[in-house]
Amino acid sequence: MIDTELLPRVAKKIRTLRSNKNLTLAELSKNSNVSKGLLSKIENSRTIPSLPVFLGIVNALGVTLKDFFDGMDLLRGKDYLHIKKEEQQVIYKEDREGFSYRFLLSQSMPGSSMEMVLLTVQPGARSKPTTTDGHEVKYILSGQCDYYINEEIIHLNEGDTLYFDASKPHMPVNRSSGPVVMLVTYYLK
Repeated sequence: MIDTELLPRVAKKIRTLRSNKNLTLAELSKNSNVSKGLLSKIENSRTIPSLPVFLGIVNALGVTLKDFFDGMDLLRGKDYLHIKKEEQQVIYKEDREGFSYRFLLSQSMPGSSMEMVLLTVQPGARSKPTTTDGHEVKYILSGQCDYYINEEIIHLNEGDTLYFDASKPHMPVNRSSGPVVMLVTYYLK
């Protein structure tokens, strides 16, 4: 059984190595021949790199595959995944002020993968629209926000669910006086 946290672990490792080497996304892009936009999506677990792209990134980071995967337990040897609250990690996706993500889990499936996070959007927070290679489901646990998909605005309240093709530009905007907390499920191609 493959570790269901592999994609976010790879993304985090790329981001950490790049940061430790004081490389900007533009510099890593130039050195790896991978576009800055694609690198950003990979570092933010928004897409899965092909093997040649992944190998180019690892090579540009100046590490061997063995060193890259050192410390990542790829196999758990169980039929389930149990992640305790205290083991959940805060992850960083893009540079979005007022947005915080708590990684819950991810799971590889034939031809795709799934990732779940808790997203908290603070009052007044907004960002540039993003795109992801796949689909997303948002379930509003508390609060309310407007969700922009292309030119449409969908008002979401506690208990509402939104499913959409994430290749379309999208973003939440919190105009309320309190934070909005949503369970986000990414289905990546």
